[in-house]
Amino acid sequence: MMAQKKRKFALFAQNRLHALGSKTANGLILFRNDEVRVIIDASKAGQTAQDVLGYGGPIPIVAHMSEALEYRPDILAIGIAPIGGAVNPTWHPELRLALESGVNIWAGLHQFLGDIEEFQPFRNLIWDVRRPPVGLKIAQGHWRERKSKVVLTIGSDSNVGKMTTALTLQQHLKDIGLDSVFVGTGQTGMMISGRGVAVDAVISDFINGAVEAEIDKVDGQAPLILVEGQGAVTHMGYSGVTLGLIHGSMPDAFILAHQPSRLQDDYKHPLPDLRTVIDLHQALVKPFKPAEVLGVNVYSKDMDIDQSQEACQVVYEETGLPTEDMVKMPKRIVAENVVRKLFPDLLK
Repeated sequence: MMAQKKRKFALFAQNRLHALGSKTANGLILFRNDEVRVIIDASKAGQTAQDVLGYGGPIPIVAHMSEALEYRPDILAIGIAPIGGAVNPTWHPELRLALESGVNIWAGLHQFLGDIEEFQPFRNLIWDVRRPPVGLKIAQGHWRERKSKVVLTIGSDSNVGKMTTALTLQQHLKDIGLDSVFVGTGQTGMMISGRGVAVDAVISDFINGAVEAEIDKVDGQAPLILVEGQGAVTHMGYSGVTLGLIHGSMPDAFILAHQPSRLQDDYKHPLPDLRTVIDLHQALVKPFKPAEVLGVNVYSKDMDIDQSQEACQVVYEETGLPTEDMVKMPKRIVAENVVRKLFPDLLK
């Protein structure tokens, strides 16, 4: 696995640090925990990440950027996404203080921080994660000459833990001896990995090519590339970005994320059965190459351990695929199947 530059993060989550309000901050706390020095949220000041979120350990929470500077961060990551994706004007003084102190800002908002007049003198310190790369092209079919294998995470619906599935799978694969590179396709995954492309900000014609280009950058650096999924091909609102990811990455295999307790999507449309979901994804790649779904990760945020394990058994009986709750009850059986199917020589 490629060595990742160590950072010292301050996470900006003013008045919104909680399970649903600070997805980006929460992702960094989970997957770059040892690099997070401090969290900014005046409403939770004096507490720790563990106190508020139930994970993250003793990371302190302070009220203002001026206090966060005492922890000597080199990155201020905006860890919240307000409705509309705009920069709240009340944040300006704290963001300017960070920039004037030489702290880089990573921002995943739809409004680009570097385009705001007040911050333009500091554009060299700003990474607007959602800003599309320059020189985008349509997909070129580079998958035919790839050195690395590619696995794409997919979902039975949107917002069922596709990023968490990919990153947890990466950890499990490392534990059993297989290195991999993670390619983020959304702002949180990109901040965790330090690379990728925010596909929801790319013109539709170029989604496939943008993903292909990101894979090209890391091809051959590890035996396996894990691509973060977005949306759901069975979701009438978000299917386009998912299909672009499928045909841009041209994966060798899929891993499916599924929340068993969810029976309909946010449009109130009933979710299809898992066999339909699996067959559909495999069929979408079949004109070009074979690609199987190799396992299922059960997203169990609303379940206890016993309920989660019962759900895993039901999914296994329905699909015949290795199924586990990769976060709450990791068994590494999905990772083992990835190795078995894609890298059989490692098991000899």
